Amino acid sequence: MAEQIGIIGVDAGLVWIGDPCYCVTPDATEHPAPTWHEFCELLDHSTDAQQFNYHKGHPGLGVCVGGFGGDGSYPVFCERDATGQIVAVTVRFDCPPHPKVK
Repeated sequence: MAEQIGIIGVDAGLVWIGDPCYCVTPDATEHPAPTWHEFCELLDHSTDAQQFNYHKGHPGLGVCVGGFGGDGSYPVFCERDATGQIVAVTVRFDCPPHPKVK
């Protein structure tokens, strides 16, 4: 059974799924691009989900998801196994988005 664990705010029309230690701090070694503008240039606008690879070429750096309706706030749910460990996380884009709060 899924339980709601939070809400994510979206202001770029995109969601990044990946380990933040590789790309969100200035000392990270695997930034997908050095600037937001350059990151946007890497996006394949013919698809709504895109795999990003590590610099050595293998997949796993992250996945960028768009095409779900745009900006707003979306609920996040998790599922747990019998021991309580999280085994799945889902962002529900089919729920009406909440207004952005800043």
